[in-house]
Amino acid sequence: MAGIKDVARAAGVSVSTVSYVLSGKRAISEKTSSRVMDAVRDLKYTPDASAQKMRGRRNQILAVSEPIRGDINEAKYNAYFLHTAWQAKNAGYDVLLLTGEDAVDDIRRVTRSNMVDGVVLLDIVEDDDRVVQADTYGKPCVAIGYPAHHGDCACVDVDFDAAATMAVDYLYERGHRTVALLRDNERDYARRSGYVVTLRRRMLEHAEELGMLVVESGRNEVGIFDAAAFVRNLMDMDSRPTAIINQADATILNMVVQELADCGMNIPFDISVLSVGTFFENDLVARPVTEIPLMPRLLCSKAVGLLVSAVEDGFDIADASEFVLPRIREHGSVRVVNSTDTAGLDISPPLPCLVGPDGRDRVAGSGMTFSPCR
Repeated sequence: MAGIKDVARAAGVSVSTVSYVLSGKRAISEKTSSRVMDAVRDLKYTPDASAQKMRGRRNQILAVSEPIRGDINEAKYNAYFLHTAWQAKNAGYDVLLLTGEDAVDDIRRVTRSNMVDGVVLLDIVEDDDRVVQADTYGKPCVAIGYPAHHGDCACVDVDFDAAATMAVDYLYERGHRTVALLRDNERDYARRSGYVVTLRRRMLEHAEELGMLVVESGRNEVGIFDAAAFVRNLMDMDSRPTAIINQADATILNMVVQELADCGMNIPFDISVLSVGTFFENDLVARPVTEIPLMPRLLCSKAVGLLVSAVEDGFDIADASEFVLPRIREHGSVRVVNSTDTAGLDISPPLPCLVGPDGRDRVAGSGMTFSPCR
């Protein structure tokens, strides 16, 4: 079995440098740290793990991996971290927040040096390397989210397929046949943020199954979303949507609500609003809306409970997965319409569509995309 001297020799550094990289007690250059971690991986070195296990010691610390990005949704980020920390505290554990971009190396550093007893992964994407590499940490690991491949990592999440179906059915049963989808941050789609992609995909699929027309907003880029153009395009359509399904954050939704008000449109009498996969409990929303929300408190409770059972009772949680059924919070922002008079507007046949240079269907003259088009 490789020892710390072997790692130092392979990395071309001193034993003390290896120790500092693994413990984080001193700042070591990124280049040197990378060489050390490469050697640790190649040699499968696990510092003092056997000794700690023989002594039966725990550090009562859980690592929480939640990398900080420039476009993070602060309300969601804070909610998941704080609820994780709160649940850990109630179980007798402190938390160590890992925010670096080299997330896998950060997790290996704190697990292989036995700084922590287990790992919680937040902000999961569809192809999440942190989850795929869970079997290399040597500690139990739970993800709040369900990626495409989860290996030896337990997963806890809302059933977002069910949430998307619930959202579309909720509007359909209330007579809505043409709806607008207010997109989430484009970077979340681009980086394949798990629940964001799942919600949009399934909502569009189920709407097509029911024969509903879904008009998508333009790209929601950070800091430059044109809410006035979004509302203006809705107003200019011959078959005006009777409802908005919102995936965007509170800032964007507030802008849209204000633009609707400026155009003399009342929620829900002129247009309904249903928000899906959002967390407005602690956000300042201009007008409370009916919501199928994220559930950080419940998910964090389940995740920490699962992790503690592995740490303290030795349960094997590698194949454990749990889906929580979605819930709807009524705030009176969706009204019932009938099939002949939707918000005072006669339903007309679907608008003609064009195929843009990117291959996506576009509503003629609106600058917006929609499905179905065929």
